[in-house]
Amino acid sequence: MSPLVLFVIKNLAIGAIIGLTVACWLVAFGTVGSHIPSGNAAYLAVGMIVYSMASCFAMGFLATALMFLE
Repeated sequence: MSPLVLFVIKNLAIGAIIGLTVACWLVAFGTVGSHIPSGNAAYLAVGMIVYSMASCFAMGFLATALMFLE
């Protein structure tokens, strides 16, 4: 596999892990968790928050890594 593909995959994964961590922290200890209703709809709401945070952080981390690539 080419080094650029490995670079992109590695940085996307690191950013997604950071986003997952932040999303889980916001749901568990932050103000977001108190606004999520209990019941079956909670899984969908938490999933949407986790997916949006992970994808946003992954793209941001990749963009920053590409910007500082020499």
